[in-house]
Amino acid sequence: MNDLFLGVSEPFASPAWNCNMTIFSNSSGGFILEKDSKEYINKACKYAKHYEVYLVPERFVLLGYQCMCLISPEGKVLGAQKCICRNEKEPDIKKSTELEVISTEFGSVAMCVDVDVYRPEISRVAANMGAQILICSQQIHDSDYNNGLVSSGVWNAAQSNNIFTIGITNAFNCVCAPRPMTRNNDGFLVIPNSKIPLTAKISVDELAKLPPKLCLDRKLYAIHRQELIN
Repeated sequence: MNDLFLGVSEPFASPAWNCNMTIFSNSSGGFILEKDSKEYINKACKYAKHYEVYLVPERFVLLGYQCMCLISPEGKVLGAQKCICRNEKEPDIKKSTELEVISTEFGSVAMCVDVDVYRPEISRVAANMGAQILICSQQIHDSDYNNGLVSSGVWNAAQSNNIFTIGITNAFNCVCAPRPMTRNNDGFLVIPNSKIPLTAKISVDELAKLPPKLCLDRKLYAIHRQELIN
């Protein structure tokens, strides 16, 4: 499996040197309105093809859903993910029940839209579907920000599922990995900070060296299925 050389940059800025994936991060953290989405995605596809990189552009609204997508170096949309949980600050956004995992040359990728990152069952299902890299993008309002948003979101998803997670927000950007794979044993390949461009190297082959993640206790699930659903 090839290594992923990640670059996080302002929308449509030139990619970081030698990166094979770019993720856009803007200072507001907002999404592209539905009326502008088609033109925006067309522009993003041209960017990916021009620079020959995989691209995760900003979140956008399509058919009433807040979405993320992954674009190939050929400028084609490989897959899109709709939000599964509605942000209470966006009551008009629809909810989906579908989760997609996309195969690439550097590993299997899933995406977490906005507040979905705080629902551990979503990252667990993605990991069980084969995801090795989880890309999360959200807007954090100033009054909502605290350090717990990092630990309960992307950091927890990485530790609970033995996957890499990439957190993209207007308040911070970071890259998490299972703690044994990080230099300071803290679970961060790149610590949360708001500075961009941000770069990181991810090698999913390293995940094979970890002990298996803890599986769902099937007996517990069978007994308490109703409580878990509710």
